[in-house]
Amino acid sequence: MYVNMMNMKLVFLTVCLALIGTTKSFGHFFWIETAPKGQIGEQHEIRIYFGEFTSGEIEKTDGEVFQNAQNFTIWVVDQNGNKEQLQPQAEASYYASSFTPKSKGTYSIILDNKKYQVLDYTQYDYGIFRPQYHSVAKVEVGDKRAPKTASANPESITIIDVSTQEDTAKLQVLFKNKPLADKEVTVFIKEDWSKKIKTDSNGVITFSKPFATRYVVEATHEDELPGSYDGVKYQFTWHCAVYTIN
Repeated sequence: MYVNMMNMKLVFLTVCLALIGTTKSFGHFFWIETAPKGQIGEQHEIRIYFGEFTSGEIEKTDGEVFQNAQNFTIWVVDQNGNKEQLQPQAEASYYASSFTPKSKGTYSIILDNKKYQVLDYTQYDYGIFRPQYHSVAKVEVGDKRAPKTASANPESITIIDVSTQEDTAKLQVLFKNKPLADKEVTVFIKEDWSKKIKTDSNGVITFSKPFATRYVVEATHEDELPGSYDGVKYQFTWHCAVYTIN
């Protein structure tokens, strides 16, 4: 019964998001666009977007919606776990940053936004909640050595790339560093195409990549523990993780 009620609530929320313009920021997420291959000693560009990837709806950085989302941090983590915080600069429709690889290996680009304001959706029968956003992308430098991306969100949700084949994606969804089993995850490409896949008992999803295009994967989770943020009480936290296969 609890699962059915939760599914009904999510369906109702989806309808609200489609019909009510003031709620569109909740349907948005961050994704990171970058070249999947890098070179030692060469500056590597990163772009950060906030909006609806599959429909092409991208928020302007000086717009009202992005203003509440702009308090994010972004890091690059190399294969040995060394972290470097990046300083993004606002362009018209995205934030831009870059890093320079110093060695071969897998580099994880990791974005966090845990400073999003509490949202009150009681009028839409969804309650008062605190959104938290997390986004990851991967850059390979040289021959692949350890394709697994870094897990760097121990208090929330993340998606780790554990793929071993070029034409197949294998991703693991974690919540508080534990596999999130039997969780519905959405895979997006452009032109309003999406597919839902459920994680297995280890929080893993696998799907083929038949098209030479960018894939964006979203996983969400509700933590029912109430709390207070910036002086505003909330009933639960809505966690959102996105992984971009560039």
